Amino acid sequence: MEYDLSKTKYIEKAEIYKISFQIEGNNFIYIGLDTKCDREYYGTSLIMYHYKRIYGKRIFKKEILESLSNISYVNLCSLEQQYIKQSKKEQKKGKFFSVNYTGENKSNATSWQWMDV
Repeated sequence: MEYDLSKTKYIEKAEIYKISFQIEGNNFIYIGLDTKCDREYYGTSLIMYHYKRIYGKRIFKKEILESLSNISYVNLCSLEQQYIKQSKKEQKKGKFFSVNYTGENKSNATSWQWMDV
């Protein structure tokens, strides 16, 4: 598949970030991108939304992994995916669960299986 890069949207400022938090003794992380560089933005994941409503934003620790400028949206998304893939590799060491949905999840998964532990 080829893309027409002449119509690529460029983002003036953006960030790749990691949110870490703990629920009932379990450590979780979420990797995301933000094109507004809003320190109060915690992503669009329904999981993040759910935990924020229940526990409040005080449980979240946000870390900026990379600050970018004048980057194409295509490259920004690609960079975010690289960080997500890296976090998925690191989660296999058993220190945390990734709550990024990357499509590998099974519809018949139960309990923590959907997080690929």
